[in-house]
Amino acid sequence: MDQLIRIINQRFQNTFMTIAVAGSVSVGKSTFAAGLAQKLSAKTTVISTDDFLMPNHILKEKKLFDQKGFPETYDLKKLVEVITRFKSGDTSVKIPYYTQELADIHPETMQTIQRPEILIIEGVVALQIDQIDFKIYLDADLTDIKSWYLARTLEMTALAKNDPASWRYQYAQMPIGTFSDLVMKIWDETNQVNLDRFILPTKQYADAVVALDKNHDIKSITIR
Repeated sequence: MDQLIRIINQRFQNTFMTIAVAGSVSVGKSTFAAGLAQKLSAKTTVISTDDFLMPNHILKEKKLFDQKGFPETYDLKKLVEVITRFKSGDTSVKIPYYTQELADIHPETMQTIQRPEILIIEGVVALQIDQIDFKIYLDADLTDIKSWYLARTLEMTALAKNDPASWRYQYAQMPIGTFSDLVMKIWDETNQVNLDRFILPTKQYADAVVALDKNHDIKSITIR
């Protein structure tokens, strides 16, 4: 990580800079981005591409709900507009708020993002955005990624077992074996397709490829 921090600090020219962190679902983008932000010397803010997903009702109207997370389900023009406004000198920008509790864009809440010196944008489509100054791709063995995906989904679902208001509640009542099979079916039909068609191909555009081991620790960093 020290090598990556050093390179980014060298490339930062005391003007607004953008960094993108992309990779598969469940590879650890949010955690990595947060850790990176803490180590950079410049004032840094992290936002997620999830906040620019189209609301569920629009995805359903467009018959895209089953492809949620694919590039066409995001309003990337809105995200580019945020970058453009910060580069133009705006001191703050309001953006939507995606909440895991609803698995949707919150219908009433907006986030106010103050202009940082470095803006890190993390998400599966992050390397598909224009106006990015430094691009990072997180890589890991597919077996590990699928294991992380299953473990995270089971953990988050278990937290909803006593919350009938949660959209996860119905799944928390299922036998764990049955639910695990369903989770991996969703992986195969949605997340694997997204990875193969849209996420993995963006690796070629990365300025740095960070390989993670089975414990989510950094195994190697390749600078291009």
